[in-house]
Amino acid sequence: MPRFWMLFGAQVFGAFADNALRNATIVAIIAAATVSVGEDFYFFGDLANEAGTIVSIGFTLPIFAFAMISGQMADRVPRHVMARRLKFLELILMSLAALWFFLGQALPLVLTLALMGAQTAFFQPVRFALMPQYFPPSRLARANGIMQAGTFIAIVTGLGLGGYYFEVENGRMIVSAMLVGAAVIGWLLAIRLPEAPPPGREPINWNIPAVAWRYFREAGKTPGVLWPILANGYFWLVGAFLLAHMPIFMRDQLGGTNQDYALLNAFFALGAGLGSIIAGVLAPKLKEPKQMSAVALMVGMAALIGVYFYTRVPFTGEFQLFGPAGYPLMTLFIISSAANGVFAVPMLASFQANAPKAISARIMGVANMTNGLFATVGAILASVFRNAGIDPAQMFLVMVAMGGSVLMIMFWRFRMFRGQHVGAEGT
Repeated sequence: MPRFWMLFGAQVFGAFADNALRNATIVAIIAAATVSVGEDFYFFGDLANEAGTIVSIGFTLPIFAFAMISGQMADRVPRHVMARRLKFLELILMSLAALWFFLGQALPLVLTLALMGAQTAFFQPVRFALMPQYFPPSRLARANGIMQAGTFIAIVTGLGLGGYYFEVENGRMIVSAMLVGAAVIGWLLAIRLPEAPPPGREPINWNIPAVAWRYFREAGKTPGVLWPILANGYFWLVGAFLLAHMPIFMRDQLGGTNQDYALLNAFFALGAGLGSIIAGVLAPKLKEPKQMSAVALMVGMAALIGVYFYTRVPFTGEFQLFGPAGYPLMTLFIISSAANGVFAVPMLASFQANAPKAISARIMGVANMTNGLFATVGAILASVFRNAGIDPAQMFLVMVAMGGSVLMIMFWRFRMFRGQHVGAEGT
């Protein structure tokens, strides 16, 4: 349907540009960790080694900060109008970021990324709310699967090309052109979105803590909303943790290049896209899709344990991602990330379909705030654990422990639900 493909394209090209810029910035700053003041991409000396964490926080913290305001606006302003305006703002910001990248200015680049995070905070509730407005519940899981898959493919391409082209001749110009080109296409698609009127005209409440608490309570009252939101936030936490950790893992544990890092990140995102496709196809056919999420989480944990055992001894000599040493690692990452993609899609479909229609965008604002908070925490945890002396390989065991905690919560929730259901039948 045209309405889906316009929204799909606006989302996908935005995801491509965001991740190309984020990864190019991380690679550029870490590569310049030893340069002096005034040289290209200088970023406060040793602080450059924390580029993954800083860039992740700079992008995700504004998502957390503006999520509730953006959710209210998306329930008050016509959603197709809001999407068009936000995509035009994205074009302006991407043009500015492309300029800073081309000029080699690290600090203005990170600040512009933070503004892009704010733009994302306002666009995501609109995109989430438009999905159930454009599609009935029976088609929502499949539409989400396609949307998630396309988004992850865009992330793959953005991560890969953004990091790869930094080190080639005229790479800065190529990356800058990609950023602006993607933003232009996304805006042109957004202006063709069909009309989507808001469900109400309730005034915006600027008391953010009160609003957040109110809609968290609303989410908690509706079955199938709050816990899937928290589970989807965990998915964001894992992604931010990995983005902050992977440059150090590649450099210190594998001895690989910045291009290896960019490509490995791309393969991780590719796996997540494949998992989203699988979940989008299977979820409508299953009686309880969330059980598929639990199985996927266990598969992902097993793959990360495999990554730990494979890399616990630092590699010596020249590491080649496309070589005998690299292929098993890529396979494990693809399995792990595909499992994460399968895990996320049923959760996303659950809170989209079950959120009360009159406040759906504000519930999506709760989800967006949760995602931003969890992603910020994930980026911080990567730095905290690293500075606590946990080596790059052991960090994957930390991720396994986090996944195990989520699995225990899911098992507890399943037993509690089953007990309530049995009790209801016996009365």
